[in-house]
Amino acid sequence: MNEQDNEITISLGDMFAYMLHRWKFIALVAILGMVTIGGFLLYRQYNSIQNKYGDATYNEMIKDMTQEQLRTVDLFYTRYRTYQERIKENQFYADNSLMMKLDANNVSILTKEYLIKSSYSGVVTSFIDSSLDLDDYKKMATALSNDLDARYINELITLSGSVNQDAYMIDTDKVGDVLNGSIDYSYTGVLTLRATANNRDDAELLVRIADEAVKEHLSTLKGTGLKVDLSELTTTYTERYDTGIAEYQRGKAEQGSQLVTEYYNFETSAKNSMDQQESAVFNYLIEKEQEVKEQLHKLRYPAIGLVVGGVLAVIIVAIAYLFAPGVKTFDDVKRLTKEKCIGVVVQKTRSKIFLGKLFHNWGQKIEFHGVRKIPEDEAVAIVCDRIGSICADRDASKVFIVSDSEAAYTGSVITKTLETLKTKGIEAQAGSPSNSLESLQGLRGSQVAVLAVTMKNSLPNVVRDEYAVCEENNIPVVANFVVYPQK
Repeated sequence: MNEQDNEITISLGDMFAYMLHRWKFIALVAILGMVTIGGFLLYRQYNSIQNKYGDATYNEMIKDMTQEQLRTVDLFYTRYRTYQERIKENQFYADNSLMMKLDANNVSILTKEYLIKSSYSGVVTSFIDSSLDLDDYKKMATALSNDLDARYINELITLSGSVNQDAYMIDTDKVGDVLNGSIDYSYTGVLTLRATANNRDDAELLVRIADEAVKEHLSTLKGTGLKVDLSELTTTYTERYDTGIAEYQRGKAEQGSQLVTEYYNFETSAKNSMDQQESAVFNYLIEKEQEVKEQLHKLRYPAIGLVVGGVLAVIIVAIAYLFAPGVKTFDDVKRLTKEKCIGVVVQKTRSKIFLGKLFHNWGQKIEFHGVRKIPEDEAVAIVCDRIGSICADRDASKVFIVSDSEAAYTGSVITKTLETLKTKGIEAQAGSPSNSLESLQGLRGSQVAVLAVTMKNSLPNVVRDEYAVCEENNIPVVANFVVYPQK
């Protein structure tokens, strides 16, 4: 035995692996925490808001007020809500508008012109109104960046144009036979596709998607039987300082500032115009709206419950690990025995759940740190082969497998080991000599002993007792192997 055999290690890594193996328990407690603690906090907050801002409180405040006072409060509160909505919408536009994000000092503009000929007078208008739809804008937004709002893409891409009646179209199957042909008016127009962006690549991307949409609409028109010809005229690219965009951005910014200024002027005017009762009710309505928005977050309290439940589950599992009596780590095995480890037999994972396999494999990688994981059947064969080699070196034909574990998997591994050793001509027995007279007699009739330690199940003190019994009976413990059952 080692001099440090009384020391049992507490490994944070192994503790974490222990938690991974018990992920179902942690998830269950976390969900229970979300339902119970989160539900309780949500209910308590709801009651708090109802008690402070419920109908009973409001009715108590207005019971002595006249209809004229109530109309005054309602008028000012309606104006307050209107200002708040306008400020919110303006800020949302400023945060999401693509036009507001352009650098007016260096704007990339790509323009593509098409020549259109048709017998339909509204052909250009049809292209302008129907070529691009929300799906095209979504495609452009996704191509530029996943966080762009597709509703604002139309600020960057425009279709415009004009059409003129310039000739007649004579449709005939015979050359020169104009008398029998059908005569239609001919309309010629120019369709202009313009993309504005911060760089050429983005502008070309927008034009490419829009060009596909234009040509798709051309196919749609032809499918209705209309005579439409579309040909590309020119494509031009420019980079410049855009005065129009700069003025637009400046105007929108000033509009936001003006809204805020108007609101504060309104608030001051409202407070000066209302009496004490009206002002109290007005402030109460504003506070109620803000309180409900800030405090009643449906997802916040369940999230708190989920975290609290998860932390509680982790603490419970950590305590269970600390007080678990079995051998916890491979380092513990080394401290309990001085012989070399000739193999690790690991039970196959039976989890059919993806997360179960993921957490289980992750936990084993942490626990095994440096110990090779070998398939179960092959591991038993290797253990038996090495026992056979050791017995041959010691000229021993009788071996005793010492095991204190009553785990079902350990029993099956021991049985396989005994059967395999028998095929090698080695007489083998197994049991717990410190706990069974029959096993003790079997040990005394053997020449060497091999210690089988079951991870998480074998008790350190019992392993020491088994080791001591072998020494007392002058039976050398020549090796050990580890059995790793799955729970």
